[in-house]
Amino acid sequence: MKAEEKTQAASGDIDSEWRAMTDVHQFFQLLKRHNLSRQQAFKAVGDDLAYRVDNGSLAAILEAARDQQNEIMIFIGNAGCVQIFTGQIKSVRPHGEWINIFNSRFTMHLIESAIAESWVTRKPTKDGFVTSLELFAADGTQIAQLYGQRTEGQPEQNQWREQVAALSSEGVAA
Repeated sequence: MKAEEKTQAASGDIDSEWRAMTDVHQFFQLLKRHNLSRQQAFKAVGDDLAYRVDNGSLAAILEAARDQQNEIMIFIGNAGCVQIFTGQIKSVRPHGEWINIFNSRFTMHLIESAIAESWVTRKPTKDGFVTSLELFAADGTQIAQLYGQRTEGQPEQNQWREQVAALSSEGVAA
């Protein structure tokens, strides 16, 4: 089998396994089983499961969530720690390259130009699909993940899904 055929076969396996997930946490097992980075997995599945969006999407989604007052979740982590914010965004203030969130119990300062790739992903669960915006640095390091707030056993917010669907893929290299 040629290398290209192997890649296509592996992509088909990854896509099938992704679609068979019943919990978002099974995604980590899929990555490990296939020895893939998140972005490699995103590229191996159909556009209905993962697609790139403009790197200005973070500001757009934060402003939409603030304006519509739906609760979101923001995961920011590194190899040793993950901080999770859950709630409504009260204040989004751009300042130069920085996107800043100022809430009474959560503050975030993120350099927008550090975002090299922005992806929308849809992962199946027993409660329906869960949609996220995932941000990555140029070296592949994950910067943040954003989700609509949901409790296990409950479907994803329609409002969040609509906000994510409104994100632009303009300016994304093919």
